[in-house]
Amino acid sequence: MFKKLLTVGTLVAGIALTGGIGVASANVDFSYNTCKDKAPHWDSGKYTRYVVKDRYRFDNVFSDSTGKWYFKGYKYTGKCYIAKYEAA
Repeated sequence: MFKKLLTVGTLVAGIALTGGIGVASANVDFSYNTCKDKAPHWDSGKYTRYVVKDRYRFDNVFSDSTGKWYFKGYKYTGKCYIAKYEAA
């Protein structure tokens, strides 16, 4: 019982120290600053798209009719949050 409790405690501490599960880097630099979604486009050898929201709540991965998209980072413009996604 003690061993199980110790394992769970270590896991919880690890999650707390690393910032949680599924947190991606906010240090991705991109020049898109418009508070409007941008459709998928070819950029630097990958398909990229930008998703805009009024608060920071982005999925790490999502799929739609255009494919599977992976969260790369976000930025706050002062008016909206913009997330960068890249296709697999």
